[in-house]
Amino acid sequence: MVRSLSAIVFVTFFALPASADDFSASLQSALNSSDAIQAEIENIKSAYQEFGVARVSMELSTSLSASGSVSERSVNEADSYNIDSNNLSLTITKPIYDGGVASSREHIANLGLDLAIMSYRGVEQEVILDALTAHINLVTARQSLSVNQSNVERLQEQVKASALRLELGESTPTQLALTQSRLARAEAGLISAQASLDAANASYLRFFHAPAEGNFDLPLLPQFYDFLPASAGLAGDVAIAHNPTYRQSAINERIARQNMDALLANVRPNVDFSITGTTTDSNIDASNIDAVTASITLTTPLYPTGATRAKSRGLVSDHQSVLRRLSDLEQDIRLNTENAYRNFLAASSLIIANETEREAAILFRDGVEKEVQYGLKSVLDLLDAQQDVVSAEQSLIKARGDHVLAGYALLMQMGKLNADTFGITPAFVTVDALPTHDIPFSGIIPKVTYPE
Repeated sequence: MVRSLSAIVFVTFFALPASADDFSASLQSALNSSDAIQAEIENIKSAYQEFGVARVSMELSTSLSASGSVSERSVNEADSYNIDSNNLSLTITKPIYDGGVASSREHIANLGLDLAIMSYRGVEQEVILDALTAHINLVTARQSLSVNQSNVERLQEQVKASALRLELGESTPTQLALTQSRLARAEAGLISAQASLDAANASYLRFFHAPAEGNFDLPLLPQFYDFLPASAGLAGDVAIAHNPTYRQSAINERIARQNMDALLANVRPNVDFSITGTTTDSNIDASNIDAVTASITLTTPLYPTGATRAKSRGLVSDHQSVLRRLSDLEQDIRLNTENAYRNFLAASSLIIANETEREAAILFRDGVEKEVQYGLKSVLDLLDAQQDVVSAEQSLIKARGDHVLAGYALLMQMGKLNADTFGITPAFVTVDALPTHDIPFSGIIPKVTYPE
C-alpha cells in the first residue's frame, strides 16, 4: 500500500516543481522573524537561570552587626565611672547539608529547562505549519483565480457570439440570457476568488514578514517517506515518542513526582557551619576583647506538622491528576495522529480521482461541442459541460493543496515538522549558544531597570 502510494505522490508533486532554495530561504526568514519563537527562546533563558537559584540553600551567607553601649559603674560605693564600649561582629555561615533541598531543586530546574525546550519545539512546529499553510493557500488561490479569470473571459466571448447570432437570427433570446446568466455567476466566482487571494496575500505577509512576489508552486514534502510509517498505529507510536505536546505533559508528570522529594528535603535535618569574629573596643583596657568562635549547628524538626502532612497529600493528588491527564492526552495524540495518517492517504487518492474527473469532463465537453454543431445538443448542455470542466479544475487545485497540507499536518502530529526537516537553521540550537542579558540591577541596594 505504501509503495503504490509513493508512486502516486511522486507523480503529483513533480508535476509541480518548486524552487527549493527560494522556499527554504523564505521559511528560514519566517522562522527567524517570528515573535512567538523569540518568546519561547526567552522562556528557555529564564528556565536556564533556575539552576543558579536552585543552589541558594547551599550558598555562603554573612551577617555583620555593630553596637555601642554607655554604662555607669560603681565598685564598693566608690565614685562611679563611665564605661563606653563598641562591639563589631561578623558571622560567616556555610551550609554543610541542607537535607537535599538544593539537589531536588536542581532536578526540578533541569526538568523545567526540558519543559521550556519542548514548548519551543511545539511553537516551532506551529510557526512552520502556519507559514506552510499560508504558502499553500497563496498558491491555490492564485491558481483558482487564474481558472476563474479564464472562465469569465471565455463566457464573455460566448455572450458576444450569442448576441451576434441573435442579430443574425441564428439564436434565440433565451440562449443569450442563459449565457449572460452563466457569465454573471462566473464573475461572482471571480470576485470571491480575488477576495480569497487578497486574504492569502495578507496571511503570507503575516507569517513570512515579506510580500509575496514572483511565481510560487506547491512545496515538496522533503524526504517525507523517510518519516512515513507503514500504518496508522505506528504513526501513533512515533507521535508518543516525539510529539512536543505529549512530551511536555510527560515532563510535567516528572515534575509533579519530584515535588514530593522536594517536600521531604525541606523537613530533613540541616547542618550548618559558622564562624564568628567579634571585637570589643572600650575605654577600659580590660574590656578590650577580640574573639573568634566556630560552631556546627544541627537543625531538625521534631515531627511533621499538620501543614506538612496536608502539603504531602496535596502533592499526591496533584501527581495523580497529572497522570490522568497524561493518559487522556496519549489517547488524543494517538487518535489525532492516526486520523492525520488516514487523511493523508485519502488526500493522496483524491488527487488521482480529481485528475480522472477533469480528463473525463474535458472529453465530455469536447463531445458536446461537436454535438451542438450538428444540432444534437443545446447551448445549455454546452454551458453545463464547460462548467463541469471549471469545477473539476477547481477541485483538482484544492485536492493538490490539501494533499500537501495533509502531509505536513501528519509530520506535525508525529513531532517531525521542524527546521531540520527542511534543512534550515533552527532559531534555538543549544542553551550554551544563547546570549544572556545584562544584570538589570547594580549597587548595594539593587535598582531594577528593564529595557523598553
